[in-house]
Parts: sequence; C-alpha cells; structure tokens
Amino acid sequence: MKKIIQCLCLLVSVAANAQGCNDIKDKDKANYCRAIDTNDKSHCQKIGSNDLLNLCMGKVENDIKYCRRIATDKIKKRCENSIR
Repeated sequence: MKKIIQCLCLLVSVAANAQGCNDIKDKDKANYCRAIDTNDKSHCQKIGSNDLLNLCMGKVENDIKYCRRIATDKIKKRCENSIR
C-alpha cells in the first residue's frame, strides 16, 4: 500500500510539471521547459530561436560546445554557468 501511494505521488508531481510547461504561451519557451523537465533533447530540437536552442541543448547534453554557438552574451554566460 505504501509503494502504491508513493507511485501515485510521483505521477502527480510529473503531471504537475508537464502542466506548468503547457501553460506557457511562447512555444519556444514551452519546449525549453519540457526539455529541462524531462531531460529530453527532442523538445530542444523544436525550438526556433538559435540562442535558446543552443542553451537548451547545452543544458540537456551538458556540453559546453553548444554554449559557444550562442550570440547573445547574457544567454552564453547563463549556458556556461549551468554546465560548470
């Protein structure tokens, strides 16, 4: 019974995270949210903005090579800091 309750709690928390990303109106930001929540790069590949795409891929793949492709300094630093 205890394991069933734990599984249900886990499923509810996963569903709550997914719902949060679905509430985001901007499609690129919503896909970024989904990619970070699920750690799945397939959501990153749906992003149209190059800087956000590379930030997403850098975080999901944990690879600084994507950070080097970012043109905006603020986003580049954010990417580099998240990988270190």
